[in-house]
Amino acid sequence: MRSTSTQNSFPPPETTSNRSRLSKKESCYKGESALDYHLSFLPQKEYVIFHDLRLQSGDYFFQIDTLILTPNYILLIEVKHLFGTLTFEPEFQQLVRSTADAEDVFPDPITQVKRQASQLKTFLGKHKIPDIPLETLVVFTNSLSRITLSDSTTYTRRYVIRDTVLLNRIEQLSSQYITITLDPKLVKKVTRILNNSHTPSIIAPLQAYNLQPIELIKGVHCPKCNAIPMRRLHGKWFCSSCYYQSKVAHINSLVDYRLLLSDTITNKQACEFLKITRPLACRVLTALETAIIGVKKGRKYKLELDNLKKLVIEKGID
Repeated sequence: MRSTSTQNSFPPPETTSNRSRLSKKESCYKGESALDYHLSFLPQKEYVIFHDLRLQSGDYFFQIDTLILTPNYILLIEVKHLFGTLTFEPEFQQLVRSTADAEDVFPDPITQVKRQASQLKTFLGKHKIPDIPLETLVVFTNSLSRITLSDSTTYTRRYVIRDTVLLNRIEQLSSQYITITLDPKLVKKVTRILNNSHTPSIIAPLQAYNLQPIELIKGVHCPKCNAIPMRRLHGKWFCSSCYYQSKVAHINSLVDYRLLLSDTITNKQACEFLKITRPLACRVLTALETAIIGVKKGRKYKLELDNLKKLVIEKGID
């Protein structure tokens, strides 16, 4: 369920909000990667693991960082890679992070993952899945953080652990839940339901970074060093920075256009985005052999990612 990053042809502007957003994404990635290492030691035949699972609950969606499905129980994990001194304040349902520069307040992750468990219980019930025990954990993966409690409640200690003891906690749960609720057929059924019901979040990149199309760096970018723009020489694209030559660099840039702006493109838009002449734009778009919508000046070419990737493979012998 985990998405992969896509190489874009522009650097996001260095604003405070963008740096904060990128820092959060990087922290999430590091936390999930650290967790993956520990989970890799679990027997695959006994545990089915889902990452970044996004399911619908009524009119809204809820997302689970990591879900571990077993025949005896289901474990939901909220992953945190925060640094600094982390203080749980359950009486106010918040987590306070203190560093040398600032103090930040976050929603209580215990409450978050418990809410996800409640939503998952309802979701499984609608699919006629037998009632199975649901356990929750908040796992911290940053070894540089220090976890403290505003009061020594066993409640908080029960749900919060370090990633280094995750396997031990899973072993404890497996010893605790010895009754098999889901036979092999039901495990496969639940796995199929979760896979089919997963709905990736659709994010508009420009909107996410508060950018306008005019702010994008235009031109065909070099697949090797990302320099922009490449020059067209004798039927190939030539990079003035690293001297790389490519037959299909424009297709890679059209992939960027598809991901950043639209799934259709006109001759005029291709001229502006790729920084090429109108005759060349007409030739490269016609060579895509894709669906065409409209006629004459209103003609639009359909950009389908699978088709673009296929063309790169077929014609990309540089």
